[in-house]
Amino acid sequence: MTNMPTHSPEAAMIEPNQTAFILKVTRPDEAELSGHLVMFYVAITTSEDEALAIVRHAVKADATVETTGVRLSQQTASALDLEAGLARAL
Repeated sequence: MTNMPTHSPEAAMIEPNQTAFILKVTRPDEAELSGHLVMFYVAITTSEDEALAIVRHAVKADATVETTGVRLSQQTASALDLEAGLARAL
């Protein structure tokens, strides 16, 4: 049995200066009619720049990550069990 890193329940809490930013990720995919696969990710951070860095680190190098200007409410972020500092595909 390997030890998997666990996150404390407090990690999911959104502090007053944190926001759940939604980012658009586009990457080439020949299986798609448009030639591109579009996905949306969310990251809870203190800034949109930090959210961009987190999502860029989580996706493949050939992906383009863009801000959307859209944010999740704290209630929705909590319902999705999002964790601060981690990217999650929506």
